[in-house]
Amino acid sequence: MKKKRLILLLLIIAWAILVFGLSGQDGGQSSGTSRKLVEFFTSNEEIIDIVEPYVRKLAHFSEYGLGGILFTLLFATYKWSDRKVIVISIALGIWYASIDEIHQLMVDGRHGSVFDVYLDSLGFSTGVCGMLAILKIKEILFYKRKKVKK
Repeated sequence: MKKKRLILLLLIIAWAILVFGLSGQDGGQSSGTSRKLVEFFTSNEEIIDIVEPYVRKLAHFSEYGLGGILFTLLFATYKWSDRKVIVISIALGIWYASIDEIHQLMVDGRHGSVFDVYLDSLGFSTGVCGMLAILKIKEILFYKRKKVKK
């Protein structure tokens, strides 16, 4: 169990560093990354200009969703109640999203956004609830399998 917790903690640290690094990119670098992804699918400038901001927001949502999954997996190893896992995980997700946006205020070409804190927190919450649901389904299936064997 300690090994699993250590691995999850290291993954959370790596995730936090990745988010911090991506937030440290200036406006041009950040847009460029999203733009390259959209350009992989189309070279139409009108479509690129329309789709690229949505790709950026989806990236925000997804990277924080991953954070929610990792925190849920870590806290689930402590056999806490579902409520405690949800509350602590989401509180930490909102805190980190807020810190991330404050960090972006100090980066050229970037700005902090309350909307992004909301979007990041929503992604984090989705990761927490989705992972918790998967763990509950796994628990139910394991219980049924164990019951059938008796």
